[in-house]
Amino acid sequence: MYKNTLLFCTILIMWLLAAQAASARNLVVAVSPYYTPDEARRHSITLLQQLTELNQGSRVTLLDGYNLSIIGEFNIPDNPAYNNPKARLGVNRKAATALKRFADQSVAPGGKGHPSISGAVRLPQLLRYVANNFERDGGLDVIILGSPLYDDPREPVFSMAGGRFPSDGHLFASQGKTPFGAAGHSGLLKNVIVHIGYGSDNIMQGDRHAYFVKRFWTLYAELLGGKLGGFVGDVPTVFRSVSSNAAPPAHAFKPVKSNKLEMVILPPVESRQSIFERPVSETVLAQAQIRRAENVQIGISWQCALCDLDLYAQAMPGAPVLYFGRIVTPHGRYWKDYRNSPGPTNGYETIGFDVPLDLRTLTIAINFYEGQAPQGVSGELRLSIDGHTYASTFHIAATTGNQGKGALEAIESGHANQPQSIIINPLRVVGLQ
Repeated sequence: MYKNTLLFCTILIMWLLAAQAASARNLVVAVSPYYTPDEARRHSITLLQQLTELNQGSRVTLLDGYNLSIIGEFNIPDNPAYNNPKARLGVNRKAATALKRFADQSVAPGGKGHPSISGAVRLPQLLRYVANNFERDGGLDVIILGSPLYDDPREPVFSMAGGRFPSDGHLFASQGKTPFGAAGHSGLLKNVIVHIGYGSDNIMQGDRHAYFVKRFWTLYAELLGGKLGGFVGDVPTVFRSVSSNAAPPAHAFKPVKSNKLEMVILPPVESRQSIFERPVSETVLAQAQIRRAENVQIGISWQCALCDLDLYAQAMPGAPVLYFGRIVTPHGRYWKDYRNSPGPTNGYETIGFDVPLDLRTLTIAINFYEGQAPQGVSGELRLSIDGHTYASTFHIAATTGNQGKGALEAIESGHANQPQSIIINPLRVVGLQ
């Protein structure tokens, strides 16, 4: 009986040790150098607490997620003597000191030559750095404690500040064309699970914005051969997911292939009702409203679900044109409206002006960018002026898109020189011509 009990206990201990070893992780934890001093200290304390609670045998490399350099190594010995936080901190005194030093050197965002986003990391470059410098054959978890909103002042056109996020076209481009390019690197993140703990949901501009940011990084990781695990504002939740070896969440995201390198922006928060949902007005505009039209919005919708149309608008001759390639100007901003969208990445085009306009100098153009339409593309343009919304149908005779070639020149000249582009007179939309 004694021998049987001893054998059982021996087997149980071996099983527990094996289970503990199996749950030990190889981790890379990347942190941001861009916080205020108080924020940096709080984040470093939270991180140290989470590190001391990892499973025995876990090996952690701490990285500067923006400058791509190693801060230190934090390892949990596979020894019951180190089963408490004090002992684990003691054996990792050097890493704890390095992390404190890193926090003390943190820089508040927004300064000249620095990103404008709190918690900034260069996520695409970081993942490439990890893939090229760390062993991944046995599996690797990468925990990113920082903002998922990319912002590098050296590449302002790709900034995700202000609610922007990349369109799917970036995923199919090369890294030479966009930092978000994944073409030709399908195995880069093989055996890697990426976890993002961004610290606070306040960095997102609503649930819709969070949805598209998470969707993009999920697809980005998968096209590089990896997986996106946790994507939450709560840091302890990320570590619990890693320690429990939780599987990456299932999703129904599918990339929409395109070569259009667009930084998308959603409707402004104050826009409570889409221009496509408003009743059409029959009110005749006064001459004063024509000369000084306020709160002007323009939107287009169309019937071809697999076609991509682009809206262009110029406040006056010589003014910068608002369109997908220039989404903010001194006069207004361009965004995608997904409430009536034909697909998750092909929202209807909308432009809003922040300054009064003279409708006689406003130029509007529509271009058939991508897709096929045997009968051409028909749609509706809506023009809203100081609360009154007007509608006009349009038709583009071209049967295929032109990838935007010549569209900008067409609106700047006021003449459409190819079948994919049309110029629309705003006075005709409001019924005055």
